[in-house]
Amino acid sequence: MTNAAVHVPERRLRLLGRDAMFNGVDFAEARHGHRGHIDVHFINRVRVKGDLARDRPPVTLASEGGTPEAIVLPVDEDADWSTDTSGRPVLRVVADLPDVEARYVLTVRSVKLDPYFSSAIITVRGRDDGPVDCGRSAMIALPSGEPPVAIDYLSKDFTSFCQALSNFSAARYPGWVERSEADFGVMLMEALSALADELSYLQDRVAAEATLDTATQRLSLVRHARLVDYEPAPATAATTVVQFDVAPAAPGRQQPPPNVIQCQATAGQAGAVDFAAGWGLPGMTLNWKWNRYADQAGSVPQLAPYLWDPGMIWLRQGATSMWINGHGHGFFPGQELLIDTAGAAGGDPAVREIVRLTEAEEQRDTVLDRPVTLIHWADELGSAHDLTRTEVAGNLLTAVQGVVTQELFAIPGDGPAASVPLATVRADHSGSAAHCLYTLTGSLAWQSFPAPDGGRPLMRPALTVYELTSDGPVEWQWAPRLLDADSTAQALTVLPERYSPAGLADDLSFSDYDGDGATIRFGDGTFGRPPAPGATFRACYLAGGGDAGNVAAGTIAAVAPGDPANSMVWRCTNPFAAVGGTAQETHAQIRDRAPQQTKAGLLSLTGPADYQAAALSFAAAGTSGSAWARQAIACDRWTGSWRSTLTIVDPMVDEPWGTQLEAMAGLAELLEVRRLTGADTAVAVARYRRLDLRITCRAQSGHHPGDVEAAVLARLDPRPGSDGITGFFGRDRWEFGQPLEASALIAAIQSCPGVAGVTRVDYRGTWRPAPWHPLRATVAIASREILRIDNDRNRPGHGLLFITAEMPR
Repeated sequence: MTNAAVHVPERRLRLLGRDAMFNGVDFAEARHGHRGHIDVHFINRVRVKGDLARDRPPVTLASEGGTPEAIVLPVDEDADWSTDTSGRPVLRVVADLPDVEARYVLTVRSVKLDPYFSSAIITVRGRDDGPVDCGRSAMIALPSGEPPVAIDYLSKDFTSFCQALSNFSAARYPGWVERSEADFGVMLMEALSALADELSYLQDRVAAEATLDTATQRLSLVRHARLVDYEPAPATAATTVVQFDVAPAAPGRQQPPPNVIQCQATAGQAGAVDFAAGWGLPGMTLNWKWNRYADQAGSVPQLAPYLWDPGMIWLRQGATSMWINGHGHGFFPGQELLIDTAGAAGGDPAVREIVRLTEAEEQRDTVLDRPVTLIHWADELGSAHDLTRTEVAGNLLTAVQGVVTQELFAIPGDGPAASVPLATVRADHSGSAAHCLYTLTGSLAWQSFPAPDGGRPLMRPALTVYELTSDGPVEWQWAPRLLDADSTAQALTVLPERYSPAGLADDLSFSDYDGDGATIRFGDGTFGRPPAPGATFRACYLAGGGDAGNVAAGTIAAVAPGDPANSMVWRCTNPFAAVGGTAQETHAQIRDRAPQQTKAGLLSLTGPADYQAAALSFAAAGTSGSAWARQAIACDRWTGSWRSTLTIVDPMVDEPWGTQLEAMAGLAELLEVRRLTGADTAVAVARYRRLDLRITCRAQSGHHPGDVEAAVLARLDPRPGSDGITGFFGRDRWEFGQPLEASALIAAIQSCPGVAGVTRVDYRGTWRPAPWHPLRATVAIASREILRIDNDRNRPGHGLLFITAEMPR
């Protein structure tokens, strides 16, 4: 019987159990160096010695697939039994076997053996067989008489490969002496060398892109930097404010404002720099009533400041209103106006400020019977303005450096027109999913926005992508990484790579990676929803970016040729210099800055200080990005089986217990993903030591006891007062394990006005009814606890203050 049945593992587990009453043969092996000696090993520790069969041969050895006659092996009950290192029985038998390699079935019969595991197969090798050399057996022997081939592993280019093949041919085929370039053998050798040279180059290029120091492609550098949570900065576009003077609409015809006005700035040798005014705005409103000048020649101011008296010419610093000559300007709340005051002398700089209106009132100068308009704004002026040199202008639009570009493309499939460029479809390594890529023809500009927490600015591409459907355009949202998008999200991302056509074959166009660029990538069904085959998309983006857009004030002076706004715009200018344009980080800068990210914020937690810092930086859901923990401590502890790091946090506010549990789960997940492999971590909420204090003090002569009690209570109350400052028991003033010092408490009480002295201070615990005790010099607090007295009459168990002021004697 052989143990090759289907249920062997389950049956073997029963024999390995603690309550097993039977044993079984595990395996048998021939002892190395002892011919005919066979060791039989058993599965568990159940005793087999002395229980072998007596009515038939206890141990037999039969040839597998050979003669049915079995060889009876003698067994000495005392000398042939031993145990292995785990205490399991081992039986040693001696068999006279022939000098040929064969397989045998060894069977042991005993009442203590499971019949299913009573036999084992053993292979015995012949006497003349030498030791097995796996290395030599795997080698292909060279034909006799042929010299070995010397392989030069330093051959990496075409010349060295040709030399290696020439040496090989001379050694292997000495009769071949032809070395003419026209010879077929030489041509074949050179073709093989060229192919090897190309493969060697590809190996070196792939290997170079595997490390941050040797990578040359920006895509590789970005991916390496993201491994340490560092995002290389792309080329950002400069922004400025452009003021327009527009022509009045023709009578009876309303002039619709354009969506974007393409302007140009003259930047010297750099040539014209394009700006898109109104990019990213929901809509623009331009009106000739808000021009700087009322005529096309630019000689008559449109919005002139009104002077009530020739001697009152200054609009003071900090002002929030001013007077404008005339009525019917059409001002509205939220409108931005430019207050531009020229310098007193020709070389003095102009003083320019932008105000956002909150209100406009039309009034009259009753003395001179002139219409005037009073405008108000919220923020105070930063400088004083001489109204005799001041001009007011509206029609202000934010302009972003770049050229507005639109492109149509389609996903391969049935339906798109042949004239629409097709996206590239790439399958993953398994072939089960595919993602669509489309490379923009221009250089995509990025915009910089301030971060909510004041950290590194946020980057977003100046790009909108719409799917053109029968129900209208549907926008797909940009995501920094598709890993953050679920399978149903209409999301896309932008990669710093370019795909270009690589050739034509069988009327199919192929695209391949072609260096740096800007490529739209859609989801694959797991991270982001994939677009439908045949769907058509429109990409609208700004082509530009870089530090060339940081032009000086007054350099934007014309609308770009061919822009439809040329017919309605008289003049335009930028009163302020364009700022924010930066070139993309160079490869050298990425190599220098990415490793520093690990120092700025550790990705792994190694000690209690790291756990404490991570807990303090944790922002739970609903905290608007602010820290959730007021303070935290971390310590190593022994659980009884392994070491663990316990992190205890003190929440900022007293949230409901369910909300605290949710926040604690988020903190535990943060620490879990950043802990070292093999380390254990746990989190807990701080425990509070709550006390009731009964304070008796004496009022000074001339002070009412009630006023003294109120002053002491305000000095000790943990809640912030009218000035926003918390008292002695404010939560921000107490740390883990900080004791209550009687001297500090008494000093705080005596600092209150009207307190002549402290008569007595008693305390008691709040966790159970307890008597009052005189305050000791120091009330110790456990290292994992925080002293807390809330003094909330609605929650008496959270610590109360009882203050009594006695009349002076």
